[in-house]
Amino acid sequence: MKRILILLHECQRPIHGHYLISALREAWQERGLQVSLVYGVKDRPEADLLIPHIDLTHTPPEYVEYTRSFVSVVNRNVVDISKRTISTHLLRGDEDYGGPVIVKTDNNYGGRPEYLLSKRRHPLLARAWRRVAPIAEYALGQRLAWRSLLREYPLYSSLAEVPSAVFKNRALVVERFLPEREGDRYFIRHYLCLGDRTRSVRVAGSTPVLKRAACTLVDEGLAVPDPVLSLRRRLGLDYGKIDYTIHAGQVVILDVNRTPSVPGTPEATARVVANLADGIWSLLPYT
Repeated sequence: MKRILILLHECQRPIHGHYLISALREAWQERGLQVSLVYGVKDRPEADLLIPHIDLTHTPPEYVEYTRSFVSVVNRNVVDISKRTISTHLLRGDEDYGGPVIVKTDNNYGGRPEYLLSKRRHPLLARAWRRVAPIAEYALGQRLAWRSLLREYPLYSSLAEVPSAVFKNRALVVERFLPEREGDRYFIRHYLCLGDRTRSVRVAGSTPVLKRAACTLVDEGLAVPDPVLSLRRRLGLDYGKIDYTIHAGQVVILDVNRTPSVPGTPEATARVVANLADGIWSLLPYT
């Protein structure tokens, strides 16, 4: 029996229905695979394949070192998925650019995973900083100067409107806002992969910055543009999701996620699992 080991951060809560890998794990077990979990790097169970599932933008060094003791590792070299690594549309404050822009966290998902980790490690300090930052911004007139966590990504009609303090905050980045739009609807494309199995869809919503829960599926089985496939090869992404748009014929990469969530409804999750689950065989070593 082939053995798969899923590596989680020591402070991470047990995987649950929020993560796609939870549904994939069930599917793998139904296929006769042994799937175990390990929290942190103190223990090293034997496994034919290691899947790091560290829900952070930067993989901590001790976890990178841990993966080196395994022969077969999913996403072995995908250790940094920050905007500064992924995006090709970042802007400096002194650039000549007249279009709309968006402010994001350099870390994925608004910096929330990093905040939750710090909250578990240092709950009082994390809670205090979350309250102090907006008060300091108001008192000193430096909006977004110390934010490392954003609930919403602010949009500005021009680069000149972005608060100057944003460009001094290493936790934040400014990016060209290049949406995919048809009429009053906005779109995002998701490319999911697991080994040699993939799924490519397009979802739509009514707001410029789309949230998964408010989106509807409009297209499946889309051709994947070369820049997206090239990024996957460059990163060595065996498992994960790449979000992108096509703006004026140009592919615009938005995010790379190596710990994707379920798409929403149980029916949608079942379709994704049906597409991807058997990709695990292409990643398992032959005996």
